[in-house]
Amino acid sequence: ILLLHWRGVGAKPMDPIRRKPVARSPEAAEVSMLAVLEGIAADAAAGFSAACKASSECQSALKGGDMIGDLGWLDRAAAEPAKPSGASAALKSVVPPAVRKAAFDLDVGELSDLVVSERGVHLLLRTA
Repeated sequence: ILLLHWRGVGAKPMDPIRRKPVARSPEAAEVSMLAVLEGIAADAAAGFSAACKASSECQSALKGGDMIGDLGWLDRAAAEPAKPSGASAALKSVVPPAVRKAAFDLDVGELSDLVVSERGVHLLLRTA
């Protein structure tokens, strides 16, 4: 799950789901994500999917069904982003280093704490 933020400089990031510019501060994004985290039920997998569908501003939230919010397989090493090609290019996104590190620090089935990156505030559930 990603909640974008804007530091008040440069162009506001665009929410790809709602197609609106995001003007929330990094602090406001953290407060909002804490509310999302609290709202996830004991069954993290089902609660995570529902929260992702309702709240995420990540390209991966555009995926449907069981794939909603799925970042796909990640390499431990930071990789260059793939060059866009074909219909799935719109769903490709670059995973920030802080998110990549947090993903590999989690055990399978574990929900992360808040992860802050240059793009926004993230919440991860490791599924594999």
